[in-house]
Amino acid sequence: MASDRGNTSVEILFQTLFCSHMVTMITININGFLTDFTGGRNVVSIETTPETVGEALSELWKIHPGLRDRVLTEQGVVRMHVNVFLDDENIRREELLQTSLPENCDITILPSVSGGVSLLG
Repeated sequence: MASDRGNTSVEILFQTLFCSHMVTMITININGFLTDFTGGRNVVSIETTPETVGEALSELWKIHPGLRDRVLTEQGVVRMHVNVFLDDENIRREELLQTSLPENCDITILPSVSGGVSLLG
């Protein structure tokens, strides 16, 4: 029976057992030639609790270490020809690798596309 004082003991027990142990899921989407360094995988899930984009990427490097040097420079900065998005926002417009992560978000690593032949002229 619910009381007027707030949560019942059953609700508190449920929250304690289940809600406090929910895992934050960070999904990292890898595109283009970068999948050559992930064994062909274009989606990697991180089940730790990183607080920033940089921390999430560090977890990705543990799984796929060859990917790091294709995304970051030797100084640990995102390469100019690579874009990193947090959900739909390019992190270059935010705080770069220090951009805070919300729960259950998507990070997309997208190499720039260039070259080709002009069909207009």
